[in-house]
Amino acid sequence: MQRTTTDRSGSDFYKWVILGLLTVAQLVMSIGSYAWGPMAPFLRDEFGINRTQIGTIVSSLYFSSVIVALPAGFAVDKHGARPILIIALVTMGLSFVILSMVNKFSYFIVFASLSGIGYGMINQISTKGIMTWFHSKTRATAMGIKQTGVTLGGSIGAILLPALSFSFNWRVAMLVVGLLIITISIISFISYKESPQNDFRDKKSSELNMYIPGWRENFIKLSSNPELRIICFIGMLLAAAQTCIASFMVLYFNEALHYSVTVSGICLSLYMLSGTVGRIIWGVVSDRIFKGQREKPIIIIGIIACMSSSLMSMLSPLSSYGMIFLISIVMGLSFMGWNAVYLTLVAEISGPDLAGAVTGYTITVVWIGIILGPPIFGFISDHIGYSWGWIMLSVFGLLASVFLAKKNPDHGTQSFLRA
Repeated sequence: MQRTTTDRSGSDFYKWVILGLLTVAQLVMSIGSYAWGPMAPFLRDEFGINRTQIGTIVSSLYFSSVIVALPAGFAVDKHGARPILIIALVTMGLSFVILSMVNKFSYFIVFASLSGIGYGMINQISTKGIMTWFHSKTRATAMGIKQTGVTLGGSIGAILLPALSFSFNWRVAMLVVGLLIITISIISFISYKESPQNDFRDKKSSELNMYIPGWRENFIKLSSNPELRIICFIGMLLAAAQTCIASFMVLYFNEALHYSVTVSGICLSLYMLSGTVGRIIWGVVSDRIFKGQREKPIIIIGIIACMSSSLMSMLSPLSSYGMIFLISIVMGLSFMGWNAVYLTLVAEISGPDLAGAVTGYTITVVWIGIILGPPIFGFISDHIGYSWGWIMLSVFGLLASVFLAKKNPDHGTQSFLRA
């Protein structure tokens, strides 16, 4: 039965409401997931921990996120985005409320891990929502807008959390994060709806779902696709770098370059804010300039990332404010700006029906980089200096560009699924 014009108009309007909800959910959860960088000085003083242990907090959150990523993706495809969104928000929100009460570092690690279970679901939920609510011609732009929630959340957290910790204490900061997330869970319960539209499928996605009769068989073939493995490897490198920067930028500027915590926090905020702008810009570039091609923008991003991290390794205590602010901005445009186009590329490999499962599979691989990256960066910084950590991230950016450039973009997943 064909929908009326009124039905379409209502859906066209409500998709922006859905995008807003997903963006805000991503924002408040990202305040939590990126809390460890701006909170590092306070947690270091509270628990007497070193940089490697701070990296372990990040890893514990993302380790549990990786474990839940794949089953969460299947659950989103089976039950829809709405119920899993509520579960994710409540799980992470309650975890942060409890984190505000713990007094031992071992307990802190446990509940940081529990919060990761909630955070490990949000990308599958939001990707599924955008794939079902938005047409392919605007999908990367919508994904870019949604992914600004990550960078805005990190930026807000970089300012809000130290301010709350200085004014009150770090426990109040953790409690505020938890209550914010729980509040959004209530709003989402009331307002989120599944898409009534079944025709937001570009030609590519429709063909992909024609060749394999069952989603399990489709997913097995996708998971064994060598091109998808390359894409996952590239994402693993960029995700590791992104998290290392967010976790250690404040400490680097404060400890190695001797800037104040306030100036160091400004650098982190600039990194996050420019990443926010970058995610929209790269989405528009992919949709408009490259006409839906996703690989070329990511190659450009990797080159810019390589150069910016190389410059970061050359900074000294004599570097000007203008220089450190500029490098922070360029790093944000690249190391934080890649995510939206990348997720769109992953989602379009699968089509709407499998968006949750394939995104979950990709996150399972990609977030290995997030788990391993911060402790390795912290270890390198502790033993041979920060500069070598930044050089490592520079290599990550270069490798991402090289591997994606070697991947043949015309040898798509359609031909693979026909095999």
